[in-house]
Parts: sequence; structure tokens; C-alpha cells
Amino acid sequence: MSPTPQNRARILAISVSSLLVPLSGQGMESLELTVTDGQMHIQLPPAGSPDMFQSMEWSRNLIDWQMVGRDYGFGWENSFPNLLSIAGEGTNKSLTHPLEAGARFFRGFASPSSGLNTASSVSRFLQQASFGPTRDLIDSFPGIETPSGINDYPYGYFEQWIDEQMALDVTSLRKFWRERSNPAFVDNSLNSPFEVGHNPANGTQLSYWLNGQDRIDPDQADAIAAGRNANDVSFSAGETKEIVWYQVATTAPDALRQRAAWALSQIFVLGEGGSTQTNAAERFLVYYDIFVRHAFGNFRDILGEVTFNPSMGDYLTYLDNRKEDPVVGTFPDENYAREIMQLFTIGIWMLNQDGSLQRDANGNGIPTYDNNDIIEVAKIFTGLRKQYNGRSGIGDEGNIEIKFGNYVDPMRMQSSWHDFSAKTLLDGSTLDPFPETNAGAIAEINAFLDHLFNHPNVGPFIARRLIQRLTVSNPSPNYIQAVAQAFNEGTYNGSGTGQRGDLAVVFKAILLHPEAREPALSLDTAHGKLREPLVRLLHYARVFEITSPQTFGLLPFWKLDQVIAQAPFNSPSVFNFYQSDHQPLGSLQDRDLFSPEFQITTDVTSLGLANAIRTLVYEGIADVIGARGYSQGDLDLSYEAGLAADTSVLIDHLDLVLTAGRLSDENRQILFETIDPMPASTLSDREIRVKLALSLISLLPEFNVIY
Repeated sequence: MSPTPQNRARILAISVSSLLVPLSGQGMESLELTVTDGQMHIQLPPAGSPDMFQSMEWSRNLIDWQMVGRDYGFGWENSFPNLLSIAGEGTNKSLTHPLEAGARFFRGFASPSSGLNTASSVSRFLQQASFGPTRDLIDSFPGIETPSGINDYPYGYFEQWIDEQMALDVTSLRKFWRERSNPAFVDNSLNSPFEVGHNPANGTQLSYWLNGQDRIDPDQADAIAAGRNANDVSFSAGETKEIVWYQVATTAPDALRQRAAWALSQIFVLGEGGSTQTNAAERFLVYYDIFVRHAFGNFRDILGEVTFNPSMGDYLTYLDNRKEDPVVGTFPDENYAREIMQLFTIGIWMLNQDGSLQRDANGNGIPTYDNNDIIEVAKIFTGLRKQYNGRSGIGDEGNIEIKFGNYVDPMRMQSSWHDFSAKTLLDGSTLDPFPETNAGAIAEINAFLDHLFNHPNVGPFIARRLIQRLTVSNPSPNYIQAVAQAFNEGTYNGSGTGQRGDLAVVFKAILLHPEAREPALSLDTAHGKLREPLVRLLHYARVFEITSPQTFGLLPFWKLDQVIAQAPFNSPSVFNFYQSDHQPLGSLQDRDLFSPEFQITTDVTSLGLANAIRTLVYEGIADVIGARGYSQGDLDLSYEAGLAADTSVLIDHLDLVLTAGRLSDENRQILFETIDPMPASTLSDREIRVKLALSLISLLPEFNVIY
């Protein structure tokens, strides 16, 4: 993950059965080792300060080392995968491990952290909390003029920015699309959030379906009148929803909300593969807006809206799910019953609140559910059907995008299809009987959702996955427990509603935990994460203020899933683009560490991303990343061109906005020696300098990895 620390003092201790031989290391006191009751105790040095990183590692062969303890200014803690106990109080702490036959070697390291200046710390934070920093976000960030102290716990300036972001109006994808599509749409937002009317000032910019079968394309006359080529605004229907997503992710002011929604959508996955009507936009945008609207709301609301969403019902095949019919030998579909537990809430193994496995008396993991539970739960999700197109009492058919059925409004219940038999829950209790009515069946579903929501696994299960999406791939037990506690209690650092599932405090806990903020952890080789390819591409689009004058300002990226294996609404399965527990072959797997994003990192996609960024820099949204052979969106490099005559100034700026001040001396020198000899007398010369620098930086580990 992060670069290997250099020039660290070390201590080495050897344990061979009952023989303990401590060896002194340079610059540190020798380790004290004692044995009591078959346990080996290794005295830890006193905890240091946040500008110092200390670690303890073990090995069986003096070659392969794994961490068993670390301190970065907040006391010694253990870390996955080797959860050695840390015992003691105050400065008198020790690692404890059962005495084993054979050899164990221990070594300790201590090294000062180089730290980050204020602007670099802000840029690094924005890499985690948005789809990428921009100059405006950095320049306007709270405390940006503070010469030091922005990284001081409890990180008040970062929390101030989070609070400001959470207070911004919601940028709804559905609203954006409706304002620019069917001129007949009228405002129904009082009954359905963001079911707004068409905005005549926009004209018809995005395609839509009318009367079930007829697709209406953007108004080419409006395009021509505005000086655009009619062909430039001719998007496919399937492209429409992606264009809306790219536009909002790249330009919306509520950057944190959009980044949080993307993280949540990778837990509650709904993709084109397995869905019907993939070229209808509104049904997908309505689904995605669940996460946009509730990003800082409550997890239980997300769970409920996802369950009753007809697109999810179609995707996981419980739409029109019927109770058992013994006469014909049919049974309720079990797909959603399985995935709502395995992927959306509790996972397959019982967890402690720090994310570690609970184990039985034999040391084996304890399953959260079995096949009998799936059969029981499947009975609950029966009787759900699409709303009628007319939506009596809600609105008229013409006010939503209908393409062979209403996949926009929440599903209705047909009680004659619902199984009202008693159901045994995961804890062995039984759901109380419900009236055999539509309302009773819906109440039963909600009662089970409450049961799942209150399961003790949900906090640590969701905590780990959201942490992985934003900050680090291998969060420590302390980190997971802090975020799980925020989920469970609904508070963090004095803020929050006090309600279980408060996602506002969950995201605060993720972004404000010391494990996400302290620069000293860059010296931990298990810290950090590979950034998602889509996020890396959008980082360039955001920081260099991409514009597209010939396409109504829209950003028609095209078929990125074929280039970088990632695009909105294009997850290949309900298991997301990559799995949380993916371990790439090599040193990470050897150390039992995880890196989800490496699952889609191949020779093909690695080259694809490099080519995608290079194309964006040199040609704009064209060719491999666009639907045309010419650009439909260009980066604005005028600011960078104004700096490019001075190579050092240019590199300093790009280091800030692209690599958060983490460029190594070696890579900085390579960039300088490559760029500096190039001509810089004309604007064209300086633009060439900038484009080459941007293309090269996209290949560096400091850009591709957060640490």
C-alpha cells in the first residue's frame, strides 16, 4: 500500500521454545521478554507522538515480516491479520502471545514522519471525501491559511468542512434529468422527492421514453440554434443515465454527499447486467437517488427504500414473487432473501464490534444464517408487484418515464400472493402474526427489516465496507470499532441524532478517525488503498475543470466499463466491481491483506486507465472514452499553462492537486529532468509541457494510491 519506510532503528528479539534472547537495536532500548503461564510478553516502548511511527513485527524466518502492533501517537494497537493481545496500562504495555515451539523473531521500528503541510493535508482529505480535489475546494477550505495544526486531533477544520457539505442542498440525479428531458413533466415533488417538472430554459437535452415504446431524442433544433452540431447531442438512451451521473459527480457542489452515495451504491448494488430496460433512465436514477438523499440520513431508510424499489425487485428477482404453491410445486424466490443478509446488512460470519470473527469453542467461525433461514426469509418477500402505471392518488402516467411498466414508484403489495405463515427469525424468535391484508404484509416486511437493522453485525459489517471505499483497505480493529460504535449509538465526537444507523456520524467517524488523518501512517506498509479507476479519471476531470460547450455542457464519457472495468450502473453483478475480501496474488496475499480494487486491475485495465487519462489530457472526451472521434469535453489547462514556464512551480502545483504533496524526491527529479529541457517560450510550448507532466503523473504510485 504505502511506501516502505526508510532508515528506521530496529530491535530484534528471538524466541526459541523457552529460550528468550533479547538483542539491542540501534537508537532504542532492548526488548524485555518474560514468560508467565505459557504466555510470552514483549515489553513495548512508550507510545510516541503523532509525528512518529512505531511498529512491532514478527517473523519465522527473518525474511517474511508481518505487523503485530503499531503506534502513531494514539497508543499501541494491534492490526489485522495478526491480532496479538496488547495488555497493560499507561506506558507499561506489552504484546502477549502463547509460547510456541519453533522460532519467533520480533523486531521494532521507529521513524519520524515527514508530515504534510496544510494545503497538502487538505488535498489528501479531498481525495478521500470527494471524487477529487479542485483548486476552489482547496483554496476555500476552512483553516487553509493556518500554517500548522490542521492535522491536530480532533481535526476541527475537517469537521467544519464536513458540516458545511452536509448542510448543502441535495443535488439529485433524477431532478437533473427531469429538468432536461420530457417537456410534459410537471412538478410532483411534494408527493415524490425530486419528481420535479421540466425546466423550459434547458430545452430538451436528454432522451426519454414516452408511452412505453417511443424514445424521444434531444431537440437537435435547439442544438443547432445554439451553434452546436446536431450529432453532438444525439446520445443513446442507455448513455443518458451515465451522462447524468458523470455530470453530477464532476460538478455538483455537494461533493461529499455524491462521494458517500457512490460508496453506498457499491454495497446495495444494482447494475445493468441482470436488469431489464437498461436504456430507460429514470428508473435507474430514482434508485441511485436513494443513496444521494439518505447519504447523511439513516441506514434503515435506505434498507427500506431499496427493498421496495421495483428495479431492485427486478434485479434480484423477487418482483412478482409468490408464496409456495404445493399443487404445482413452486416456492418463493430466495435471491433477495440471501443477498439482503449476505451483502446488504450482516454478512455470512458473526463479528465482534471491531470486525474480528466470533469463534466457537473449537475456534471456528460462527455463521450468521443457514439455508433454512434463507427459506424462511424468502417467504417474507412475497407479494410485491409494480405500481399501476396510472398511480391513482400519486400522479398521472405521463409524469414519469414509463417503458412497459412502472419501474419508478415503490412496489405495491398483492396480499393474495403473500405468505402469511409464521416465520422464525435469525435469533430463533418468531414474527408476530400480521393481518392478512396488503398493509399487514407490508408491516411484516418492515418488521423483518427492523430485525436485520438491529442485528449486532450490521455496525461492523457496514463500517468496514464504507471505510474501504473511502480511506483504507485494511482498517484496524480500533478503526472498525469506532465507526461501528458511531453506527450503533448515532453519535460521534459530540454530534449526531443519537439514533442507530445515523450515516452522517458514520461518515464523520470514517473521515475524522486518526487512522484516516494522521500522516505518520504513510510509514505503515499495510496502510492506504488503491484508488478506484473511475475516481482517478474523474479526479483529472474535476481538478482541471472539464467543459463541454457543444453538448449542452454535459460530459458524455462512453463505455468506460470496457476500458477501465468500471462505470456507473455497470457493475457486472450484485457483488460489485470487486469484493471486499479480494486478495491479489503476491505480497498482499502472502501477508493476508486485502485490496478490493486490485480485482479489476489487470494488464488490460491498467493500460486502459493510463490511455484513458492520456486521451482526456491530449484529446478530451473522444475516441476510447467518448462516442465520437473528436472531443466532446476538454480540460481547462490555462491556469497550469500560466505556471509552466517555471518547471519547479508547475511540479509543486501538480504535486498539490494530484498527489497531495506526496511526490517522492526521486519522482520529482525525474519529472523535472523530463520537463525542464522542453521549450517554454510560447503558450503552445507551455501547454505541451503541462500535458506531458499530467500524463506522466497519472502513472505514479503517489497518484494511484491513497496513504
